[in-house]
Amino acid sequence: MDFVTEIIAYIGRFHPLVLHLPIGSLLMTFLLLLVSKFQKIPMDKSIRIGIDFSFAGAFFSAMLGYFLSLDSAYDFETLKFHFWAGIVTLLLTLGLSIVHRMKNKENVFFVGFLITLVALSVTGHKGAQITHGDDFLSTAELFEIQPVIVKIDSLDYYKEVVHPIFEDKCISCHNANKSKSDLRLDRYDLILKGGERGSLFNTENTTKGRLIKYIDLPLEDKLHMPPKNKSQLTKEEKWLLTHWVNSKAYLEQKIVSLDEDELLKNNVMSFLGIGQKVKPADRNVLAKLDADGFRIKPNAIHDNLLRLKYLKNTIDKQQIEALAAIKDQLVELDLSHTNFNDYKATALSEFPRLKILRMDNTPIGDTTLSYFNSSNLELLNLCNTNVSYAGIKNILTQSPPKTIYAWNTKIDQNQKQQLALIAPSVINFGTSDLFSEELKLGAPELLNQNTIFKDSIGIAFDVPKVKDINIHYTLDGSIPDKNSPIYKNPIPLLQSATLKAKSIKQGWKDSETIETPFFKKNIQVVSYEIKNNLSPTFSISHHVNFTFEGNDSILFDGKKGERVYRGTSIEHGKTWLGVVEEDLELVLKIKYPEKINHITLSLLENLDMRAVFPKKIAVYGKSSSSQYELIKTLDIPVQDHPDERISYFKDFTLDVNLKGKDELMIRAFNHMKFPDAPVYKKLKKQNTWIFVDEIIVW
Repeated sequence: MDFVTEIIAYIGRFHPLVLHLPIGSLLMTFLLLLVSKFQKIPMDKSIRIGIDFSFAGAFFSAMLGYFLSLDSAYDFETLKFHFWAGIVTLLLTLGLSIVHRMKNKENVFFVGFLITLVALSVTGHKGAQITHGDDFLSTAELFEIQPVIVKIDSLDYYKEVVHPIFEDKCISCHNANKSKSDLRLDRYDLILKGGERGSLFNTENTTKGRLIKYIDLPLEDKLHMPPKNKSQLTKEEKWLLTHWVNSKAYLEQKIVSLDEDELLKNNVMSFLGIGQKVKPADRNVLAKLDADGFRIKPNAIHDNLLRLKYLKNTIDKQQIEALAAIKDQLVELDLSHTNFNDYKATALSEFPRLKILRMDNTPIGDTTLSYFNSSNLELLNLCNTNVSYAGIKNILTQSPPKTIYAWNTKIDQNQKQQLALIAPSVINFGTSDLFSEELKLGAPELLNQNTIFKDSIGIAFDVPKVKDINIHYTLDGSIPDKNSPIYKNPIPLLQSATLKAKSIKQGWKDSETIETPFFKKNIQVVSYEIKNNLSPTFSISHHVNFTFEGNDSILFDGKKGERVYRGTSIEHGKTWLGVVEEDLELVLKIKYPEKINHITLSLLENLDMRAVFPKKIAVYGKSSSSQYELIKTLDIPVQDHPDERISYFKDFTLDVNLKGKDELMIRAFNHMKFPDAPVYKKLKKQNTWIFVDEIIVW
């Protein structure tokens, strides 16, 4: 959209303001007509002024409506009915102005006025549907009785939380009739698709996705969403949307368990209005508790419930009794690692909303447990205390919490077995019960941004924060094990090699093995020529296009391309070279062919960018006087289940024996159209691109 068109479209935004003038004027004029007709009061001059004013208002309203339709947020197919109905209403109003000046046409004028009002109603209704949606006046939910929810343990996160937030705050500008920035938020699949600026999500760094970024911008920022003249997201809604993205729940629409995340559960319940609202605690009381050594945290935004942890080692009974002032708000209390005992526990017997109580590493015994026989506790931590079989049994038979942790107590093995028979899924006696199998370590994280070097390079890992986790590695292609070298300092590398590494810790499952090839820069390439047409336009995001012309040098610059995806910048996009509707083909002139054993192509696949790994790579060679001969081929199978929003970066290496041939031709065979495979079903018949950022001869 050019500057003039943008100015005209901006002027068109006054359409909703101006359109109310002819509506009100026409209705008022019709009222005067009724009074004149049935009360026999002459009002011809007033009616004529009203009709002329209505026509003028309708004309300017229609003109501004046309200007507004030039905004890319509107699809003319959606506006078409409203647009032509408005034109008909304008012409009918002009007709009324003409007929009123004719003699003896009172009946024609009256009938014409009725027809004009019908046209006005239809036009207004269709305009309202564009602004508010087709079902704005639907009565389907008018008399629907909403169920009263008192408890929830799982829900469809998108359907029951995210969609209602979007519907309330976002869909009025991003729907089927009006889609600002070519973005629709009224359907799950279209949310994942994104808009003209690309995806709303960044799968590699969720905090950098546009959805989270835009809702957190200052209100004055023009990119802040919703715009400052619209109803804003509450803190609770922001938290829920941010959690939806950061937890990667957005990747698929499914039922999410709430029992595993207490904070999520509390915020969802507060958002849905589940549970009785409690009044906030007295600020003076909270200040006193804070001064006494309690750390105070809110349970969820706006629910006024509190979670407390005592931070000192010594606590007296008066401090426990002071908690009675917030008994209606307290849902979690942590007294672990203190001198809390049976005598002081009497003050905790009446806390109706207390759900989580941590008393581990205190000298309490069975007497303390007797105070909770009729409680609503959900989690009780008794590890490293003096509780016994009798105390645990008593609470299990009265009102057992969902979970009890009782490791290192005065309960022997036989008694543990007996208690397990009473409530096998409630009580937990230690780590051997917590984990029925060894936990698996996370893979090592490589710090090197570039894996191509000139003389030497130091391979560096992010050192694990957890004690006794070692990173074992190899550089000879073998799988590392506990006997392989342990990473301690950056690993010096002088030649091309393939690094394999994994995390190993006794008592834990080994991590996945990461594999990263490191390449010494191409000193053997004398010259090269790319045979492809690089003029086709590539769309990196909506209305943001460029070509790869003049981009030849990036294939041998010793630098990997940026981590690109649809919606990234042109500058990042041009760190790659892309070809479409033909195979990638280039010719190399090399020296010392006897020293070359491998040729590697660094490639990208991203379905949203229409970039797919080639189906085959072939290397041909010849000496100065001979014909090209096939040296090596590599077939590349299609991926099983690629995520269309994720960029896959992979190096494909061919082992070669050049036999003295100093001129090479490398060809990557393009699929041309998306392969006939279920995973590409939505994209079939579309042209495929091959993206390459580096070719290494080593």
